[in-house]
Amino acid sequence: MRTEITDAAIAGGTAGTVLQVRLADWFEVQIITGHTSQCSPRPASPLPSRWDLPASAPADFAGPYEALQVGLIPPLTAPGDWPAPLPAHPRRDPYDTAAAVWYGPVPAALLRELVRDHGGENSHQYPSAEDWTTAYE
Repeated sequence: MRTEITDAAIAGGTAGTVLQVRLADWFEVQIITGHTSQCSPRPASPLPSRWDLPASAPADFAGPYEALQVGLIPPLTAPGDWPAPLPAHPRRDPYDTAAAVWYGPVPAALLRELVRDHGGENSHQYPSAEDWTTAYE
């Protein structure tokens, strides 16, 4: 079962970028770590300001992370033992049903369990010609 992308995000973080991971059953998960996310430990901002969230690690922290901020793309829902969803952005379109629901901080073990429960990561992370020809076989 493939879990390399998820394991790399837990081990080294995403440096503030959203990492989109397609699971084997075609559900999608988004992972983010960095000074603006709900992760643990949270690195300090490389450019400190008074708006920063409290940091628990230096700015050049390279992992591993104990907990990460995870977005689930509907219709994928969080298992019962996950933390409550984070508040939606005030300007988010309430009719956008494809927008991720963000949870955080999600312990790394729970994220790994979710990925394994859905069959691991899909070998095709982006649509390709092969995806369209083998989807219904």
